[in-house]
Amino acid sequence: MSDWLKPASVVALVALLLLAPSIQDRLAEESTRYIEDNESSHHGLPSEWDEQQVLCIYFPSDSPHSEFNLGVTMIGPEGEEIGTNEDLNRTGACVGGFEGYSNGLDFMMNSTRMANGHLSVGYEVGQWGAFVHTIGGLNSDSLAGDFNGAYWHLDHNGAPSMVGIGDLVMSEGDVIEWSIGTW
Repeated sequence: MSDWLKPASVVALVALLLLAPSIQDRLAEESTRYIEDNESSHHGLPSEWDEQQVLCIYFPSDSPHSEFNLGVTMIGPEGEEIGTNEDLNRTGACVGGFEGYSNGLDFMMNSTRMANGHLSVGYEVGQWGAFVHTIGGLNSDSLAGDFNGAYWHLDHNGAPSMVGIGDLVMSEGDVIEWSIGTW
């Protein structure tokens, strides 16, 4: 019985090595597909998030996040990591696949919880509503460089938001993005 076991193992190993490229191609086909339309607020996000609500947080290259520093990590609505899009020329994380939110602050606080504490949000409520100062441990006041100051900048569907996150009224398919702005 052991006389045929060695040759059978060698044949199985050779077959596996010959099939490896085919297996890799098939796995790549099943990996996350990203929306290619650069006119869409969902550009670069997983295709299954099209028409779903998404929150993205992008970190500056000189202050990368320790967990999300190789491309943009995609996190699903249950906290599962879907993949990383390394073609966006930025780093950070997007949490998406949500629906039914109407208040921007509620959506932000609930969606960031899916990142297991890596995207915790710090904000203060003042006379103009909620002011976000910290996301994912990065406090905008701690940044230094060739600028006078820094802040967390809010985009809504690819354009600067005209209201703060607490006053932002959301619709299905909305994408909220945060990045550091300077003055």
